[in-house]
Amino acid sequence: MGTGGSRYGAGRPGWRGKCENYLRFDVRDLHRRECLQPGRFGWQWSRDGKQSASTGVEVGADQVTLTYQVTPRDREPITRQTTLRLWRTNCHFGGSRHWFGCPWCGRRCAIVYGISSDGYFACRRCLRLGYSTEAEDSIGRLWRKQHKLEARLGEDLQKPKWMRVRTYQRIWSQIDEVEEQKHAACMVGLMAILSRGGLTLADM
Repeated sequence: MGTGGSRYGAGRPGWRGKCENYLRFDVRDLHRRECLQPGRFGWQWSRDGKQSASTGVEVGADQVTLTYQVTPRDREPITRQTTLRLWRTNCHFGGSRHWFGCPWCGRRCAIVYGISSDGYFACRRCLRLGYSTEAEDSIGRLWRKQHKLEARLGEDLQKPKWMRVRTYQRIWSQIDEVEEQKHAACMVGLMAILSRGGLTLADM
């Protein structure tokens, strides 16, 4: 497995688990939905429009407890519980911000991920999780940037009715710039490949 170094376009190490493949439990979502008052409720995760997992949630004065079932390989489902300490810190301009306390390391975090190999939730650092974008090479990142820009445009990349002409032109300038960067990156990669074989562009 490549680990970067001098190889052109090499992404960062990709051996770590990815956050996108784990259940994400965010204290900010609870706050937005006004679910941080003491009580009990159900919480669900979905993927591709279908429910993929669920948990019972019990909120206390200073903690949140998740109760759910996990199914180890070749075994019957078992019940697990993860208790997260609930922190509140004051903001500079009034109000407060909520945090979870990671049950493994105790540090404050806004998000915990599940489930671990033994069926629990913990922070990203404890579970040694990375992001999918960290494993992309330079060209992959440029393609992702271009797709995000094109997604702001209308059908067949035309100007949406509500968009200003100046904004539309700026987006296209950014797309053109990304295209040039992709071309340059491809040329650098091609030159690196040729140089390893003792060739140049003139030999093609």
